[in-house]
Amino acid sequence: MTLKEKVLSELMLANGEYCSGGKLAKTFHVSRTAVWKVAEQLKAQGCEIEAVTNRGYLLKTIPDLYNQAYMDSLVKNSPGIRWQVQHFDEIDSTNRLAKELAGNGAPTGTVITADIQTAGRGRLGKSFHSPQGGLYFSLIVRPDLPISSMMSVTACTASAIHQALKKSGIDTRIKWVNDLFLNSKKICGILSEGSFNAELLKMDYLVIGIGINLHPDPHLPEELRDIVTDLQTETGKNINKCQLLAEILTYLDLYLNGLSERSYLQIYEENSCTLGHRVRTDAGQEGLATGFAEDAGLIIRLDDGAEITLRTGSAQIID
Repeated sequence: MTLKEKVLSELMLANGEYCSGGKLAKTFHVSRTAVWKVAEQLKAQGCEIEAVTNRGYLLKTIPDLYNQAYMDSLVKNSPGIRWQVQHFDEIDSTNRLAKELAGNGAPTGTVITADIQTAGRGRLGKSFHSPQGGLYFSLIVRPDLPISSMMSVTACTASAIHQALKKSGIDTRIKWVNDLFLNSKKICGILSEGSFNAELLKMDYLVIGIGINLHPDPHLPEELRDIVTDLQTETGKNINKCQLLAEILTYLDLYLNGLSERSYLQIYEENSCTLGHRVRTDAGQEGLATGFAEDAGLIIRLDDGAEITLRTGSAQIID
């Protein structure tokens, strides 16, 4: 880590207490002037730091800057999955790297996060716009589940994200099967990709990719402006990346451990923006979305009275 990253981690881990400049200098084998310069650099990046003679430096608000030591402190006491987070300033696709690592044996709990994705991916071969200002990450799980349960893991993830944002006072709605909306605009997408054991019909591993828009993007493509938004624009809140990621992982740990009991499904149903609406499937079938199956498949009552359960593709809301 650079000196700036080391100082920032100490200030963040101090949890609202002052850090002595002299002690920081001694810890990192630098001069007090070097510590002061780093504090000024952090202020220039938006950190609110108070400096008081004979007391030191106080980080008054935790900035939206990724810090590995702080991230590690937030996830170290996870009761189930041992989360191991790796951060990149820029990457082509967190899902691509996570799949590569999973193929080489990386364990459940491996998480890849990045400030920017240059080739972010969405469902059905679509690209996922991933500029500076978002939380982008992919994680590896190796659940002992049949292939048919893959959709339930995606729904479980959507429920975990909803609950994590709710803790910050942000009430989202979930569009089947993999998007979260705020004020009728998309703020989050989920992409699940896996490798399967064809003989046992079970998952080998599953990579879950998540992208959440935290801040405005001045270069948002024109065609996305009516359908995509960000948390800061809609709520005025600046959500810290590390804290939000840790909250999502906490809920995901809880829901994945209770996946067989469908502990996530009530959250998924209560916060759905799909149920109760007419939808159109990729095959052109139209009907009313009436509920979810135990595996999170979408139950649709077609116009001719027949009932189907949709487990692949998408369901466009038309009414």
